Amino acid sequence: MQLISIHLKNIKSHRDTELNFCPGINVLSGPNGAGKSTIFEAIGYAMFGIDAQSFVGNVDRFVTIGAKRGDIAVVFQCGDDGRYRVSRTVGTPSRWLLAKEVAGDFEVEEHKDSKETEGRLKELLGLRSSRSLAEQFELVIGPFQHDFLGPFVIKQTTRRRDKFDEILGIDIWRKTFNETKVLTSAIKAKVDALESAIGPLQNQVAELPAKRAEHKAAKKDLEQAEKDLALQQQQLKSLEELLLAVDKREKDLKGLEKEVETLKERISNGNEMIGKQTLLVEEAEKAHKVIVESTAGKKAYEQAEIELGELREKVKVQRQQEQGVADLNNQIGKLTERLKIETKVTQSTREELVAEEKTLAESRKALSLDDKQKALSERLPEIRENLEGARKQLGLLEGRWAGLREGSEKLAEGICPFFQEPCLNIAAKPPDDVFTAKFSELDQVRRRLQEDVHTLEREENVASQANDRLKAVAVKLEGLDVQMARLGERRNSNELKAEGLAELQKEQSAAQQQLDEKQKVLATYGRLQADIDAAEKQKMQHQEARDSYVANQQQAEELDQRRADLEKFSTHRKQLQDDLLAKEAAFSTMGKEYDAAEHGRLRQQKDDLWGGVSALSQKIKGLAADVLRLSAEIDKLKKIEKDITEKRDQIKSYKEKDDLVKFLRNRVFRSVSGHLSERFREEISQRANRIYRIISEVDEELAWGDNYQIVLRDMVDGELRERADDQLSGGQTMSAVVALRLAMLQTIGARIAFFDEPTSNLDVTRRENLALAFRAIDVGKEEVTEHWYDQLFLISHDVAFTEITDQIISLA
Repeated sequence: MQLISIHLKNIKSHRDTELNFCPGINVLSGPNGAGKSTIFEAIGYAMFGIDAQSFVGNVDRFVTIGAKRGDIAVVFQCGDDGRYRVSRTVGTPSRWLLAKEVAGDFEVEEHKDSKETEGRLKELLGLRSSRSLAEQFELVIGPFQHDFLGPFVIKQTTRRRDKFDEILGIDIWRKTFNETKVLTSAIKAKVDALESAIGPLQNQVAELPAKRAEHKAAKKDLEQAEKDLALQQQQLKSLEELLLAVDKREKDLKGLEKEVETLKERISNGNEMIGKQTLLVEEAEKAHKVIVESTAGKKAYEQAEIELGELREKVKVQRQQEQGVADLNNQIGKLTERLKIETKVTQSTREELVAEEKTLAESRKALSLDDKQKALSERLPEIRENLEGARKQLGLLEGRWAGLREGSEKLAEGICPFFQEPCLNIAAKPPDDVFTAKFSELDQVRRRLQEDVHTLEREENVASQANDRLKAVAVKLEGLDVQMARLGERRNSNELKAEGLAELQKEQSAAQQQLDEKQKVLATYGRLQADIDAAEKQKMQHQEARDSYVANQQQAEELDQRRADLEKFSTHRKQLQDDLLAKEAAFSTMGKEYDAAEHGRLRQQKDDLWGGVSALSQKIKGLAADVLRLSAEIDKLKKIEKDITEKRDQIKSYKEKDDLVKFLRNRVFRSVSGHLSERFREEISQRANRIYRIISEVDEELAWGDNYQIVLRDMVDGELRERADDQLSGGQTMSAVVALRLAMLQTIGARIAFFDEPTSNLDVTRRENLALAFRAIDVGKEEVTEHWYDQLFLISHDVAFTEITDQIISLA
């Protein structure tokens, strides 16, 4: 596992920074505020998924001032598995992407969410703990500067123990022991609830034998009632068959009686129809006589009417000709007036166009371009480019100033925030001396840039106004050109109108010629009214004969049909009279065979049987409902009986589970956490002790005691002395913490680690020894420990690390 490079864009003081790393030990150095800690924070954010609020109060402070979002990309190598790039954005929208290098390009892997991305990174980094990547980074792999001592300096024993159990991943056993305590109470509550529920259910099941006896008796009564019903239904069926024959005889008798009455009524109606038809035949014969007498007069009337129609058509033609003459007169008048008006308008338009052309020429002459204004307008792009460059320089200066301010706030008054002792790294030079000169220099440059910006803004304003004035003149000239073009279009249009006047004169002459021709045609219709009067007189002479013909025509035409209908009516009446005699004879014979009293007795007997059948049916329904109800009650009681059995089985199962929980809590969970803690502390103590001896160069033994106390043992006057917590100096505590952290990193299998100012509170000798210890681990000296990491990253101002590092990365 090896980090290859990191690229930061708009992250705190890093507007666009790319760093390359080498295997082994990489040291980041540079003045305070240069962004060294930001590099570690960016790696934690991109590779381990840490929330930005873990190291800045507000996420916006993680982004460079003036930028809306930031980007971090880390490229790393995973042994033979290839090279990968993980990238994560700061801001909205936030994206966390993992890509693998394929043929020189990085192809993004498809992950459904951030959890899947984190799981893939765990696999690549070899960190398969159930704890999140962010927790592993913050607790062990790369705690931030203010968290370096972390849980080592927690005073409360229980809190310190719980924290280190969590770091080592063994806290689950203690948590399981505590959380399973409620299981025994829950199991007892379940058993009590089941036993209390069984009592009422047993009382209900006690009624089951009585219900079964009642159900048997109800089924027996139901079977007897069904037998009685079947017997009465058979008797009713026989009686209904007899009644069916008697009912048919009664129906046939009533049908004959109705047919006789119908025939009598139809014969009476036939007599009336024959009388009416006789009158209609007589009327038709009279109408036929009138038709014969008036035929000659009717024909003369029709001939006169034909002649009148022809004459009226000629009147229509005459009126059309008169209307055409009037229309032509009107058209000629309009053409004459139009020709006069358009001739006058054409001449007036010519005069207006000449005057407008003269006005436009004077306006163009009045517009002129100033050379000075042109020069200012041409310089506008150059001024704006210079202004943008000055503003960018000012923005970069503000970012450097903010970075220096952040560094000065961290150091404050030079006191260590953990031990309240003077920090040895800056003891020779107070913090103010480090930053005062830088702030003064940056303030001078900032004032000069601000003055340049104000000067360029004023020049931009003047040049912009000149440019606007030149644009306005150009717009006005374009407007004059448009007006001149429109005048040319109007002149062409006016000349076309003048040419069109000749066509109007031709149209006027043609209309006058048509008028003369139509007036000649009208002269031929002079005797038309006299011919119409003569035809009207002829028509009036034959009006009476024609009216008589029309009035009697329909009746005369119906004479033959009326005579045929009269003959048909007489024949049909004779047939009805013969049918009446036959029906009356049949009715008399059938009446002798039917007995109405016997028919009534049979109906009463049928009604009595129907009442008995209905009562038995109702009784059967009630008995069937009782049988179904009792069956349902018995089934319900059987289910209750089964439920009681199941609850007893559950009680037995819960008691077995209770015995198992008690066994696990007392024999397993209570002791496993302590045994694992002892094993881890023993293994880590052995590794840490060897590293500590290299750092301190004293005959002291480092041990990680009960409840994770830092314990130092040595011999004083021949007796063993142990010191812990407040008995240790700041340098001893820091040396022990560094040694223990290195040992813990090896134990959890981390291949990379980050140390932010690990030499704080160490004297010169211990700082040099710590550097030697890092190199000893890197080369795998047996007296220290085997080589277990691929890369170490350190932030330090200490020159001791320059001699042992594989690469020094300087940040300005």
